[in-house]
Amino acid sequence: MSEVMIIAVLFGAGALVLIAELFIPSHGLLTVVGLGLLTAGVVQTFRYGGEKAGAISILACLVVLPAFAVTAIKIWPKTWVGKRIAPPNPVATLRDTSVPIEEISRYIGRTGKAISPLRPVGVCEFDGRRVTCVAEFGMLETGAVVEGVRVIGAQLAVQERKA
Repeated sequence: MSEVMIIAVLFGAGALVLIAELFIPSHGLLTVVGLGLLTAGVVQTFRYGGEKAGAISILACLVVLPAFAVTAIKIWPKTWVGKRIAPPNPVATLRDTSVPIEEISRYIGRTGKAISPLRPVGVCEFDGRRVTCVAEFGMLETGAVVEGVRVIGAQLAVQERKA
């Protein structure tokens, strides 16, 4: 086999193994093998082709590998492997994303009891219903008597009620 043929086989095999990595889940093993074959191709290029040809092969790898990586990142999620490993995100409906602010805001001014520590987020009970709450100031221990103060985001802010 001629020197040029050896170099071509090493570069071609490296490229094919890197492409195979897109379709065969190998946890990066094929990437390591592919990069090893490309490295062997560069070494053989220096050995048989001289310094100028070796430098050109390094520059070619430095241009082609990042371009391949960017392309692979854009293509991989569309392959059958990519779809199985990382399926598309579900489409959230208004019901999934809306927060029942009306229900939470009715506890403003009412007294409840912390049924978990609020550090600063925890659960309080108001009129027999559990509500995720956030402590307005500091941390509150389990059993503290709390009062709803305001709504922050999707949570009821509470403060400890002084007796």
